[in-house]
Order: sequence, then structure tokens, then C-alpha cells
Amino acid sequence: MNFSAENPFNGPIPPSVPLPQSPLTAVLAQIRFPEVLSVAKAEFVSGFQERIRESYPICKPSTEHLFEVRPPAVNQSVSQNWRFKDSTELWRATLASGFFALETRNYTSDEDFIARVELLANALSETIKPHSMTRIGIRYVDRIHGEALGQIKRFVRPEVLGAFNESCHENIEQTWTQLAATGDPGKLNARWGYMPQGLTHEPDLMPPINESCWFLDTDAYMEFDTPEAFNATEIQKHLSNLTDRSYAVFRWAVSDEFLRHCGGEV
Repeated sequence: MNFSAENPFNGPIPPSVPLPQSPLTAVLAQIRFPEVLSVAKAEFVSGFQERIRESYPICKPSTEHLFEVRPPAVNQSVSQNWRFKDSTELWRATLASGFFALETRNYTSDEDFIARVELLANALSETIKPHSMTRIGIRYVDRIHGEALGQIKRFVRPEVLGAFNESCHENIEQTWTQLAATGDPGKLNARWGYMPQGLTHEPDLMPPINESCWFLDTDAYMEFDTPEAFNATEIQKHLSNLTDRSYAVFRWAVSDEFLRHCGGEV
């Protein structure tokens, strides 16, 4: 039977079903902390690089230009980020003055991903020494395309498909649904819809392809009104809980038939 819950945002967490042919295009975790301006300096970040260099040997600085519109003026600022990649370039860690993040296109399991985040958090604690953290979140982007898209009505629950589930779906060129919900824990934002070939809602996390697709993008996060102490063990616990909630929403959105299509044993 399909997993079902009256409320996937605070209901039970379903048993995990590994998917050998995973629909994931990317997974991204980000932990925010109060600004550490010295991160802009290479000599300040060098200790952090040494701590993680065995796992992430490729280091590239990245300059971002930020614009803030406050009529009648437009304020511009420059942010110096550091990106560290593994030898396959499928894993990327980013360090900025106010956050660190881990992104992958080679997600194998929750345990592996969270362990990698914990390694980075420990390295950060020992070198950069953030005092506290203000936000922690994890984002999953899934895509259904090719032959599977033709079976979308069997693979995704009707209320999630919306108009794309109706008899007129062949006339629909694009759909977009956005959802914001409180959850247990924290909050969850989700976006999903149908995209024609060559288009994407997020180029970095879901590069466009030469065929149409249906996507599901979930972002589970916690924001702290009072900043929490920056602690790798607590980060691991929070991420584990947020990952579980994201998975409950994913399982609520898709059918067991889809899990079997992806090689899962249900």
C-alpha cells in the first residue's frame, strides 16, 4: 500500500525505501551564522582548508555581487566565498562570511550526507569558530522525465498534480505550485510543477534538459529567534529531523508505483 498521512508536515515518518534509480538532481544543506568578516581573507580560511583538504582538494574563490533595492537607491555589495570540491566535483562545500553549505549531485543516503556535513561543521568549529547559528536547512530537488513522465498520473498523487491531472493536461505548457507550511520540526517550503524542455526553476540545482519534466523541490528549515550555540552534534540532530520531515512530504507526494519504478522495494 502507498504511504499516507493526513498531515505529512507533522505526521509519522515512513520507513526509508532506498531508490537505486533516484530522481534526485541535487541535495543542499546550509547552516547560517552571524557574519565572520575575516572569511574574506585567504590566510584566515587556510586552516579550514587544511582540515578538509583530503576530502575536498579543489579550492576556488568565488566573488558574488549582491544588489539590494531600496528606492530610490540600489545598494551593491561584494561577497567573497570559498568553494571546495571533491575530486569528482560531484560534492561541493561553500564557505561564506555568514554561512557554510554542502551540495551534491551524488546523494547515496541520509546518513552519508549528514556525516559529511558534521565533518565540515567540526572543521569550522576548530578553525573559523562561529559563535552561534541562526538557521539550518536542507533542500531536495527531484525530477521526473522521459518515459516516467508519461506515467505521471500513476506516480504522483492527484491533489499534487492539480490541473496537470485533468483531461486537458496535454494542452498545459507549464504549471507551478508553491507551498509554505509549519512542520515538526521547523518549517517547510515546497515547489512543484511541469516544465517544458530547456527550462528550469533553479539552474544550479536542476540544470535544464532537452525534454519536459515534472519536479518537486522541498526546503525544510529551522530559524532560531535566539541564536543557538554552533555545535556539530546539534547540527547533525537538527538535519536528521529535517531530513525525516522532507522524506515524509516526498512519500506523501509520490506513489509506491513510483518507488518501484525507481528500483525501490516496497
